[in-house]
Amino acid sequence: EWRRPVIKLNSKVVKSAEVVVRAGRPLDLRCEGEAPVIWQTRLPKHRRYISRGNGTVRTFKVERPTAEFTGTYKCYYTSGSHRDSSVYVYVKDPSHVFWTSSTSLQVVAKEGESYLLPCLLTNPEATDISLRMNNGTSVPPGMNFTIFRDRGILIHSLHPSFNADYICTARVNGVEMTSKAFSINVIQKLRFPPYVFLETEEYVRIVGEELKIPCTTHNPNFYYNVTWKYTTKSVPKITEIVRSNGENRLDIESTLTIAAVNLADTGNISCIGSNEAGVNTSTTYLLVVDKPYIRLSPQLSPKLAHKGLSVEVNEGDDLELSVLIEAYPHITKHRWDTPTSLNTATQENKLIRYNNRYHAILQLKRMNIQEQGQYTFYAQSEMTNASITFQVQMYQRPIAVVKWENVTTLTCTSHGYPPPRILWYQCFGIRPTCNENNTGLQLAIPLRAPTVEVQREEYGAVEVESVLTVAFSNRRMTVECVAFNLAGVSSDTLAVNVNDWPFTSLLIGAAAILTILLVLLIFLFYKYKQKPRYEIRWKIIEARDGNNYTFIDPTQLPYNEKWEFPRDKLKLGKILGAGAFGKVVEATAYGMGKEDNVMRVAVKMLKARAHSDEREALMSELKILSHLGHHQNIVNLLGACTYGGPVLVITEYCSLGDLLNFLRQKAETFVNFVMNIPDIMENSTDYKNICNQKQFIRSDSGISSETSSTYLEMRPSRLAELPTVESSEDLVCEESGDWPLDIDDLLRFSFQVAQGLDFLARKN
Repeated sequence: EWRRPVIKLNSKVVKSAEVVVRAGRPLDLRCEGEAPVIWQTRLPKHRRYISRGNGTVRTFKVERPTAEFTGTYKCYYTSGSHRDSSVYVYVKDPSHVFWTSSTSLQVVAKEGESYLLPCLLTNPEATDISLRMNNGTSVPPGMNFTIFRDRGILIHSLHPSFNADYICTARVNGVEMTSKAFSINVIQKLRFPPYVFLETEEYVRIVGEELKIPCTTHNPNFYYNVTWKYTTKSVPKITEIVRSNGENRLDIESTLTIAAVNLADTGNISCIGSNEAGVNTSTTYLLVVDKPYIRLSPQLSPKLAHKGLSVEVNEGDDLELSVLIEAYPHITKHRWDTPTSLNTATQENKLIRYNNRYHAILQLKRMNIQEQGQYTFYAQSEMTNASITFQVQMYQRPIAVVKWENVTTLTCTSHGYPPPRILWYQCFGIRPTCNENNTGLQLAIPLRAPTVEVQREEYGAVEVESVLTVAFSNRRMTVECVAFNLAGVSSDTLAVNVNDWPFTSLLIGAAAILTILLVLLIFLFYKYKQKPRYEIRWKIIEARDGNNYTFIDPTQLPYNEKWEFPRDKLKLGKILGAGAFGKVVEATAYGMGKEDNVMRVAVKMLKARAHSDEREALMSELKILSHLGHHQNIVNLLGACTYGGPVLVITEYCSLGDLLNFLRQKAETFVNFVMNIPDIMENSTDYKNICNQKQFIRSDSGISSETSSTYLEMRPSRLAELPTVESSEDLVCEESGDWPLDIDDLLRFSFQVAQGLDFLARKN
């Protein structure tokens, strides 16, 4: 190792770490070493005062130095050794106790960083070195700094509240001296990613068309950037417009352009904004088609009686016809063609648009008989058109009319929709009707006569006719014609003289008993028709050709034996709810998933009197659930017992019932909450009103609640369930039920419902 280089000031060896030179007097520093040496100056521009060459002696010489030359000078070997020597030079200037460069007076730094104010002392006799604001006040609360006589003042952990002008102070011979003012601007630390916004979630273009997607972004400071992510085969062009919006805020509008799209460009396109706080992304979908299109899809309420596009309603009811539309280019014209002119008092027509999708709605109020017929919706763009037609048929109450055609023949005619049925009755005496006070000899006797349709229709009503043949006597009798259909009942009577009445009192009694049996049979048939049937209404799409779908019959799906669960490891508990043919019970499953696992589950089963078709429907539901697979936003299948006893379908246990009933119960408290928003809301990510421990059964499970007397139809549609509990532990939440739902809860529910629906859609 070589010895440290020797530093000399004006030919004298420097033995201390500091030397003093008066301003305007020569400054001559000499470095001598055992090998080539070089000087390091505080400012790069001062290197020009170093002697040239590469020898063992190098000098730094300034004839008339100023306070600017104050600082540390270091001499070191150019190679071979890390040893060096340094000295701090005070260039003493009576008018400047501090030297500060004009380029360092504007300080810009980020929050949390430290910054060194270069207040370099030019006089070693200075004392009481400190920092204060330029307006004479002390530094802001929370500001910490460290003083270095040879470097300046280091401010720690900058904060936006420190933004101000500052000066360094010191005392020389009792007189306070100050530096030039430093302007400190602290850029606030970002806590959120940039704001990123795309105008729409989907773009549609025809092959060869131009695509432009603008992305608007904002950031509280200048330190962020915008990029794009895309799956298109074409290489897009990216342009940016940068605007400064207020102090330290930057707006960037980035535009992605594809001059001519092709079918391979279909896919997601994302705009990405990133800063020190993170990344924010907004995504849109590009659909490239080979030709313009208009697709019309009918939307009819399941409460309506309809087959396809044929709708049946009662006279006086309200009806809503709805069409979902997908179109590109945009629709320019649309209209409804109706049997009567649109009456704004009873008919309302509206079209709701969202990007390339539309919703056309025609609302018909208090429909009359003239309004039945064809309702056609037309949609037209600049390149194509399409239409869809609904056939509206109205239920009409029948009207019965009896006529005496000839000596032995009576004719009853009636018109209505559906086509009426006609029954004949006769009774002794002249009476207004044969169907009241039927006691003793006044018992009404049913008569048989065929009913035929007459080929005549008026406003959709069908006319029917029945012909009755009678014999005459001198006795007075009443014959009644009764016409009925789903819309109502009508009757008409005729007084006749019947000759040679053939019936004895015994036959009359037998006929009366037959009438009672017939009425009872009709009543039982009517109740049988009303009996709820457990029908599988789920449809799984196997293939699609345009608007034509091919569906899989759920009964034909295979059942995977992996779902089979030992019946002896399932302990059934209390009944959660029961309907006309099925019930759901709480149960405990031992060894499901893991050998030592104990899980709280729900078990769905049929009652003992269930029919074979209802068992087949439950098996179909089991097959569909196993076909779907697992997802967090549907009630998932856990297992099943299909051998050695009744069919048991094991699903996740929903301790709080179904979301629909829950929201309906909390509707009033939510409205009250919106109308009276409290000043302070608890900032919580948990649901605040799900602590009611009552058991609610899903309204779509086919099994009514224990506390409800209303029968709910059993149909396996499972959407938007509350979170499931997969252990024996009860859900722990607040005991108070006073907390209303808020917007965050409803948005969270909506997002989870959408995830469940998206999963089912992907499963067709």
